[in-house]
Amino acid sequence: MLGAIIGDIVGSRWEFNRTNDYNFELFSDKNNFTDDTICTIAVADALLHGTSDFGKYIHAWCRKYPHPKGGYGGRFAQWVWSNDPKPYGSFGNGAAMRISPVAWFSLNVHAQMYYVVEATSCTHNHPEGIKGAKAVVRAIHDCLEMHGMFDHIGPNEIMNHGLKRALTDYGYSIDFELKDVQNRFDETCQGTVPVAFWVISRSHSFEDAIRKAVILGADADTLGAIVGSIAEAIWGIPEWMKQKAIAYLPQDMRDVLDAFRKQCPWRHSTRLAKKQEEKQQQAEAIEYWTLGLGDLNKTLKGENPLPDKRETATASSWKIIPMPKDSDEIADVALDFWIPAAAMAIIRKGHIPAAMEDHWFMYCDEEYIRYFRSWTGICAFEAHYTKEGDDYRVDRLRISSDFAQYGANGAAAGAALFRYLVLAESGGNSQLAWQQYIEAKEKM
Repeated sequence: MLGAIIGDIVGSRWEFNRTNDYNFELFSDKNNFTDDTICTIAVADALLHGTSDFGKYIHAWCRKYPHPKGGYGGRFAQWVWSNDPKPYGSFGNGAAMRISPVAWFSLNVHAQMYYVVEATSCTHNHPEGIKGAKAVVRAIHDCLEMHGMFDHIGPNEIMNHGLKRALTDYGYSIDFELKDVQNRFDETCQGTVPVAFWVISRSHSFEDAIRKAVILGADADTLGAIVGSIAEAIWGIPEWMKQKAIAYLPQDMRDVLDAFRKQCPWRHSTRLAKKQEEKQQQAEAIEYWTLGLGDLNKTLKGENPLPDKRETATASSWKIIPMPKDSDEIADVALDFWIPAAAMAIIRKGHIPAAMEDHWFMYCDEEYIRYFRSWTGICAFEAHYTKEGDDYRVDRLRISSDFAQYGANGAAAGAALFRYLVLAESGGNSQLAWQQYIEAKEKM
């Protein structure tokens, strides 16, 4: 969320005084936070207080800071000064510029989309406004997830995967050129969000993305905020830029930032492996022992729990029971789970248990990844995948009802457990996926 605030502050100087000079001064005495930062802080504050009444917090924070740099837009200003504010059918880009805290506050994308609607529709209740906010949160979520799960892939792959689903799901196109968007001031979501994605797709670092957003000569602060919120999830933020931006903020905003940072689950994603090891030895030990991949005795000793991959698994490598064909006995779940080519090469080797403590067998053919319980032979998961470019996309997952006895009874929990297995198999950050499984199971 700090990325959005930095984009706002950097762009504030150029909102009504456009520049196309890439080498402009990032921070000066002419820069300051605008309504974009105030509303972003308000959304974060509401989340910290566990409320869905985002309008109450946005209203209070905007009244607390009645004269930000650039002021408030006409209809939004009327909403701020109303004693009984109501949504006013807006599809302005203010819906997307304030929404980034939602993406950072939960690991669960379904919870995020609920919060998006609540945080947006208190003012911007037009479908285009809500759609723009959802697309931004989806992009941030997917970039963070890719970053956390696949340590060995680079920013370009994270960026491509992060933008792809947001563009596809929400019907945006970035098939345009510089001349189509330069020096065009557009305050709508449908005119700003695709441009933000276009800027991200042509950037190579956080600072580069912010500069390219500003020099379009458009709605510089808001475009900078949206671009900054996504860029942070891809590249992170240089420490010096963090300190420069925070210096512009009053203490109450800094307090919200600090509290939000401490409660943000994504902040801990790179450290989840150590945390998970502790949890495995305590309250979750039994469940992890039952559902974890590989020889868990080796895990406790700090050794690689996976069997060697010298032999490629096939359907005849283990005594198995095929997935039931009766629809009443399975859950059919739509997925959009991407597996990089290097990870898929490992998955294709399969998983043949080498010890009784390993509860899984898996083989992969040209269409499906299938996981079975090694002791019973029950098919737990059957995942259909396709090759798209150099990578692979799992688009459908079937979950056996016979597997419910082990705890993965529910589409969200089953999908999260499947993702854990794939990541654990291929060397990704499986502990983040395990944590998502725990979250999904708790919500059932």
